[in-house]
Amino acid sequence: MKKLAALLMVVIGVSGCVPTKDLAKTLRYADNTPVGVENIKFIDLQQMKKGESCTFNMFYFLPLWGDGSIITAANKGSINTVELIGETGYWYFPFSTNCTIVYGDRGLSKPTGVHGIKTIDK
Repeated sequence: MKKLAALLMVVIGVSGCVPTKDLAKTLRYADNTPVGVENIKFIDLQQMKKGESCTFNMFYFLPLWGDGSIITAANKGSINTVELIGETGYWYFPFSTNCTIVYGDRGLSKPTGVHGIKTIDK
């Protein structure tokens, strides 16, 4: 019986962390147009200021604490001009985290590429 309980605890512990939102899939410009995974240049992102704010929830929707707003994320990153916004999230039964990530203060433009696809250029 102890082995079964230990095995159950291991299975719950290992399977408990599930990503719910991916930054690469949720990244968008400040005007809410999606960037698209194929258009992200991670070197450009590393050169920009980054701010992050998170909320911690129970059962995914009952907030416990935190502020996941864009304004809080920009303040934490000392960003005056937000250019890109994204989200990440993880589910750890029964808790979850949802984080808003912003990038800015680096004069990136969003020119229109082939077929109207937005791209990030240096």
